Amino acid sequence: MNQANLMDFKEKRERVCAYLRGKKENALVLRRRDSFAWATFGGDNKIFRSGDLGAGLLVFTEQDTYLFAYSMDADRIMEEELEGLPVEQVTVLWNQGTLEEAVGQKLGDVNVISDYPADGWSCRFEELLQLRLPYTLWEQKRYEQVGALCDRLFYEVAEELRPGMTEQQAASILARHFEEEKMVPKVLLVGSDERITKYRHPLPSDKVMEHTVLLHVASDKYGMHGNITRMLCFGEIPGNLERDYELLNLCQASVMSLLKPGVPYKELLNIRRQILREAGKESEWNLHFPGATAGYYVGSSEPILGEARVEDTRCYDWFMTVTGAKVEELSMASPQGGKVLSAAGWWPGKEYQVKDYKCCLPVIMCR
Repeated sequence: MNQANLMDFKEKRERVCAYLRGKKENALVLRRRDSFAWATFGGDNKIFRSGDLGAGLLVFTEQDTYLFAYSMDADRIMEEELEGLPVEQVTVLWNQGTLEEAVGQKLGDVNVISDYPADGWSCRFEELLQLRLPYTLWEQKRYEQVGALCDRLFYEVAEELRPGMTEQQAASILARHFEEEKMVPKVLLVGSDERITKYRHPLPSDKVMEHTVLLHVASDKYGMHGNITRMLCFGEIPGNLERDYELLNLCQASVMSLLKPGVPYKELLNIRRQILREAGKESEWNLHFPGATAGYYVGSSEPILGEARVEDTRCYDWFMTVTGAKVEELSMASPQGGKVLSAAGWWPGKEYQVKDYKCCLPVIMCR
């Protein structure tokens, strides 16, 4: 059951109403699951696990907020996702037409903006993303909880793994731990030994794990995504792997030191490339996207590859990778530099310092 936050909802509603006034529009309809989670402090309007659209429409006007949903879904969403929020429920029977038609009948002939394509409405999803930043104080605290939870889950998974298990068995353990916390993986990778060197994205196979394991999960809690990669070794860590991982953590710490509002993304990418060049590994730069913005959607590399700048409280997962090793943590921009939300003390870590910036980053777990 979602723990809705009235103060957070009021702040989101103020942003929406200001946006509608600025655009001289009458109503905003949110149906995407990520939009619904943002507006309701983690509410879930889905029925199908896959797909972007949910079963309930959240409709904002200058005066009111409505939930439009079919009779199969309306009561559950209202009682378990929106309890305590000033939202009026509009229940639609399956044979009364579409939810979009019901919105039109309720609101009349008005101009409607939506976060998904629908006849007669103006879809402005990319534009609406700007309403999500900066995160509210309540969102920031909750995202810290999500990062800490991910750190704990990876640690608990690693404690269960044993040499001789298959990658698929490891994937099942990984999925179980996350799903028990209502975090359904959208991406799940497990690779071991030579498959880590051979593939950047190793889907779990029937290969028996012998010495080195890479684990990755991209999942969400309250709609907030944590996309994280961890590595562990059964026995001693090979010297070349330890050196490469240390190099990647240096890249990560350097990027974190620059993760401040207003800094051009180009600066973050350039410092990484410089470190790789000095280590004789600049060619690795071409073999994987450098990172992605995170948040209420699983991730997108597009925002960081242009002329844009870091925005306050925006979250990221930076893909620090060379052949055979990968570092990836959940981070949040702040005026003091990046906060590593997924380094909460469960997984073994090490402190890094870049000029006056310090952070703790996970290292390879030795079992």
